[in-house]
Amino acid sequence: MNQLYSSLNEAGLIFKGDTDKGEEDFIFILLETSEDGTTHSVDVDTFEMLFGDVEEDPTYEALSGSHTFKLGDTQYTMTADEMGYQKYFDQWKMQGII
Repeated sequence: MNQLYSSLNEAGLIFKGDTDKGEEDFIFILLETSEDGTTHSVDVDTFEMLFGDVEEDPTYEALSGSHTFKLGDTQYTMTADEMGYQKYFDQWKMQGII
């Protein structure tokens, strides 16, 4: 994932910030900014939990596929589209990030 994070950083899509719980110095991936200025992001830890199965080769095809992850005691298998991330991966591909 390091190459992906490096490419996202070069594109200005990586930032440090505090969580809504007051935890500091979390690293986030900026997903989008709405017309009203609201930003949507995901912290790197959550991103890695969801897409860690492609850590060695986070290509567009791999990220767009099906992923198995565990939340609490429940295991899920979902596609990037089902999780709501596919549109961001499509944008990253068009921008040459992935």
